Amino acid sequence: GVVLFLAMGSLAVYGIVFAGWSSNSKWSLLGALRSAAQMISYELSLGLSLVGVMILAGSMNFVTIVEYQAGAFWHWNFIPQIVGFVIFFIASIAELNRTPFDLPEAEQELVAGFMTEYTGMRWGIFMFAEYVNMIVISAVMATLFFGGWQAPFESWNVVPGFVWLILKMMFFIFLYMWIRWTIPRYRYNQLMDIG
Repeated sequence: GVVLFLAMGSLAVYGIVFAGWSSNSKWSLLGALRSAAQMISYELSLGLSLVGVMILAGSMNFVTIVEYQAGAFWHWNFIPQIVGFVIFFIASIAELNRTPFDLPEAEQELVAGFMTEYTGMRWGIFMFAEYVNMIVISAVMATLFFGGWQAPFESWNVVPGFVWLILKMMFFIFLYMWIRWTIPRYRYNQLMDIG
């Protein structure tokens, strides 16, 4: 479960580098290299922030991790693993190339980063992949740190589990958008120092 998620997430670097290289533009290639450096540097903290959750649950299986968090919300992993959750959340913003970590797509410096030469459906597929990745990361964050499909209280289990998971995902998607609207972009050296 968790290892497969981390392995599949790290493959996104190849798509971005190949997209910047194949557009035959130096600005696109520069944006792709910036994006690859950013994603690779934040992959390590993203993976290491999950080690505490896996040790607590004694498993790397998503279902076992959610079953470990059964009960009320004070059994959820974000309470004993608050530092791991904060690190995972910040690294996920950088992995998603969202503001304030959207330096590969910095319009002021690199036009649109690795997507400079793409229009129409190709550009649409990149944007679609970015938002699908945001939904997947929100689902993983809700599953690993916030009880997955478990209700916050035992008495609230009359509501189906998928509704709780979707509500938690929507909260994180809202949080990503809220951060994008309020926090300004960092410089590239600040981004790497935070990593």
